[in-house]
Amino acid sequence: MYLLKLFGLLSIFVYSCACYKFLALFQTSTKSHHILASKLFKEIANKGHEVTFITPFEEKTPTKNLNVIPVKSLQTFFCARRNSMFEFESANPMEKAKFLFEISYNFTEHLIQSKEVQTLLKSNEKFDGVIIYQYLNEALLGVAHHFKAPVILFSSMPLYAPESFLLSHPTPPSYVPNILVEYTGRMNFWQRLRNTFYDTSMIVYYLWNYLPKHRELVRKYIPGGPDLYDFVNNASLILINSHVSANEAIPLVPNAVEIGGFHIEEPKALPQDLQKFLDDSKNGVILFSMGSIVQSAQFPAEKRKALITTFSKLKENVLWKWEEDDFAGLPKNVKVMKWLPQSDVLAHPNVKAFISHGGLLSTMESVYHAVPIVGIPVMADQKMNIQLAVSYGYAVAVPYQELSEETLTEALNQVLTNPTSRNNIRKRSFVMKDRPIKPLDNALYWIEYVIRHEGAPHLRYPGMDLMWYQRNLLDIVGFVLAVIFSVVFTIIKICKVLLKGKSKAKTVSKKKKNN
Repeated sequence: MYLLKLFGLLSIFVYSCACYKFLALFQTSTKSHHILASKLFKEIANKGHEVTFITPFEEKTPTKNLNVIPVKSLQTFFCARRNSMFEFESANPMEKAKFLFEISYNFTEHLIQSKEVQTLLKSNEKFDGVIIYQYLNEALLGVAHHFKAPVILFSSMPLYAPESFLLSHPTPPSYVPNILVEYTGRMNFWQRLRNTFYDTSMIVYYLWNYLPKHRELVRKYIPGGPDLYDFVNNASLILINSHVSANEAIPLVPNAVEIGGFHIEEPKALPQDLQKFLDDSKNGVILFSMGSIVQSAQFPAEKRKALITTFSKLKENVLWKWEEDDFAGLPKNVKVMKWLPQSDVLAHPNVKAFISHGGLLSTMESVYHAVPIVGIPVMADQKMNIQLAVSYGYAVAVPYQELSEETLTEALNQVLTNPTSRNNIRKRSFVMKDRPIKPLDNALYWIEYVIRHEGAPHLRYPGMDLMWYQRNLLDIVGFVLAVIFSVVFTIIKICKVLLKGKSKAKTVSKKKKNN
């Protein structure tokens, strides 16, 4: 018995000390998304695993077991496209989708053909798993295929309609809104009709135009020229940065795990000047940030004037993330900073409201720290995030095109004076924090689980191996309709024959009588 217990303890020790080697590919050049990736991969490295992290960013502080390989040219490429974001604010969902398809394809090609990735592909390196940032970058799956390692996808937001379709994840347009529309899951008939149209249009465009381009990238840049279509939906696991506290509940398959809010930590000490500003703001502070992609410094003059005029009339102080060195005509109650520790600021008790672009990370940080939102969404999923926050009762939306002194003042008055907003977001904050396991620990568990179980093929539900028309029962519907058509056609034919026979019989009978 003693030997059996000793063996069990040794087994646990060996199990807990198993170290794996990961390759992490991250092509997007947005700082906020890099924060997500860096947080995850540093934690994996801290657990004793070895991580080779290919990213547009350098890490200022080295981490043991984390080998960061920066592809700096990706940042230059991104900066050249940054000014395009405002142009698409009023575009329809299909125009936005095509823009995102195009820019994502360019990012992917830039990374996969880079010297850093090509050198790695020509090396004799071996990996236990490949972790890929998932957002319209399917050609990177060819890298994982090359190393013959299980694929773990990481999505910084709920899955996009084409990606859900490709990965065989159930996202019915009847109650799962496309991330580029301003709907919640409770849509009326016309919204469901439009949502279905946009989902279908994007999927068709993706399959017939976008995916073939990625197929060619794989053939061109991956040794051996494998066919992307042979392994495009073979991911062992997908980690999704979503949670029911900030997103709506949707059906998830076994190999899809929600880890929303995993990047949020307990508040750290703030820089001294920032701490003093927040502490001395006895009437409260309003935080204003448009995130890392859209920059408030790029606002047109009339929008900027509306912001300054509104802020100058507030009794509260304003902390503004402003990306340039100079700011003419800054009101006395406004402090500007190029970059700030947003989550730590939101944790300060004097912060009363957050004027935000509605990015998912910002929304989750607001929910976690229970700070109501005034949303000025511009692109991607931001409009949907803000619309959802409005439906949950802790946000007020100010559409970018309608941004003025009057609309912003009214929105701020609502979130600052109406206790309902703060009460609602406190409830959501409790939902986010009330979990059986911390989301980061959950992510690490499933990453290790997939490697322990050699890709965990048992997590794949049978529908993933069906063709899309089989999975959606379109072949069954077609068969049933064909049977019904055949039966109806046969009945009609028989009726015609009988009626024709009857008609002939009457004609013959009539002729006999006349004779």
